[in-house]
Amino acid sequence: MRIIWAMDAFEDNKELNQKMAVYLTRLHESTGADIEPVYLLRENEIVLPSYEVPTWVTDHSRTAEALFKEVLEDYNLPFLLEPKVIPHASQSHSGAAETLSHYADRTHADLIVVGSHGRQGFQRFILGSFAESLLLESDVPVFVVGAHSASKPISNILFPTEFGDHSKENFRHVLNLAKKFNAEITLFHCIARPIESLFEMDTRPRVYNFKGKMLSLEQIVEQQIEHQSQRAQHWITWARTEGVMAQYQIDSSYKSIDEAILAAIPQHDIGLVVMEAQSGPMSSAILGSFTRNVVRQAECPVYVLTRHFYDHIEDRFGDAAAP
Repeated sequence: MRIIWAMDAFEDNKELNQKMAVYLTRLHESTGADIEPVYLLRENEIVLPSYEVPTWVTDHSRTAEALFKEVLEDYNLPFLLEPKVIPHASQSHSGAAETLSHYADRTHADLIVVGSHGRQGFQRFILGSFAESLLLESDVPVFVVGAHSASKPISNILFPTEFGDHSKENFRHVLNLAKKFNAEITLFHCIARPIESLFEMDTRPRVYNFKGKMLSLEQIVEQQIEHQSQRAQHWITWARTEGVMAQYQIDSSYKSIDEAILAAIPQHDIGLVVMEAQSGPMSSAILGSFTRNVVRQAECPVYVLTRHFYDHIEDRFGDAAAP
């Protein structure tokens, strides 16, 4: 397995980098992965620390690489590969994301680890359009360590899902992650509230057209909870055949998806959230502001399975057969 650690070497952001270092250590211990530190150097910028640099230094890329090595020594990660500085000329978020994505593809990386908080340099690309561009275009899953992430063991993985076909493919990946971390899985599904009612009269309960039947909101919710619980139980049985303990939560609070996910993290003592970049109705939420909100506020890292990830026949982590 090969992991890219995309970090800002020269920003004063040691606390976040230290959090990433802790999780990289766990990833290395759990998977035996090769981990390469990478810094994106914009060609029209001189990226150097604040102390004086000799005037004869003109090769900024080489200088940045030497200084990058010095910075990495602070984190005591002897298993890291040689750090890599990648020059690029892009002036846009999407261009920087494309540079990183192409490098990950070219070097057969299995995962990109990034931080979500920063004010300049590479980290300024992590949120907003860079993150969306990376999630839309990358073949490689992205492991995001947010500013609020606590350095805690990954003993329980939260997997928000629609239980669709793409979700099944991604659940195979989650199962293999759980095996590597010796973790449990908590399946999480949000019940959507019906948005249109047939009757608006205050003298009778609202009735909704649900799959050709006129049902009250309570009846719809009961049916949905029962249906999704059956699907979740089927997946739990699948997980147990793979030697992974699993549980589920069906949320009918009608909170926004990001709020519901964030509330579930402390409730289940979650150490990692795995989110899908494409899964039926939830896909627009995953790719939009909900993911950004989860990444910014989550008390644990967020692992995003990008939309192209399951286009590949092979799963770099290995396949768990569906029941």
